[in-house]
Amino acid sequence: MADNAKLEKAPKTSWFEGLKAEFGKIVWPAKESLAKQTVAVVAVSVVVGLLIAVLDTFIQYGIDFLVKL
Repeated sequence: MADNAKLEKAPKTSWFEGLKAEFGKIVWPAKESLAKQTVAVVAVSVVVGLLIAVLDTFIQYGIDFLVKL
């Protein structure tokens, strides 16, 4: 079996200090970009929702037609 070498661990610092350091690395989008992306997501969600509703309606009528035969 291989020797289990002890791994040296980094010195522990405050969890909050590490969190603050990582939080500072975040690149936040500009308000205009965020607004455009939000509008795009809402618009695509509405279109997909309508598409699913229309397909569901056609499938429902198709199944009802087949059941009545």
